Formats: sequence, C-alpha cells, structure tokens
Amino acid sequence: MSTSGKSREIYLPVHALSSCGERSECPYFEIIQYGREPDVVCVAYCKVTERYLTRSNVKKCIAYWSTCPFKQHADHQLT
Repeated sequence: MSTSGKSREIYLPVHALSSCGERSECPYFEIIQYGREPDVVCVAYCKVTERYLTRSNVKKCIAYWSTCPFKQHADHQLT
C-alpha cells in the first residue's frame, strides 16, 4: 500500500475536488494538494488501490467507507 508510486495521471475534469476539505473516515483515504494559493487543486487518493479517486468515488468513499471492499481487503491483509 505504498503511496510512493503515484504514477497514474490526474485528469482534472474528473479528479479535481470542489473543496480541499473533503474527509473520509477511511484510513486509506488521502487528500493531495497541487499548486500554490490561490491556484491549489486537490485530489483524493486511495492507498489500497494506489489510484486517484474520481469525484463520484470520493462521495462513495465518504459515505460507505466502512463497507468498502478495498478497505476490508487491506484490513484483512494487516491481521
């Protein structure tokens, strides 16, 4: 679950968040900021799938994080 390999490209029309304040209870969810004020763009990253999340996936991650199959798989791998 390394985030060092963030090699996938970001496509702003689907990845850029409307707010950098998006939060999920999921421990594998990460907000990454690019740029400097006032031109900061934020995207969400899943440490389990090692990919950037689309805006629609961010909404699901926020609402359904505890039943996410990726989280459950990662948790199982750690035990």
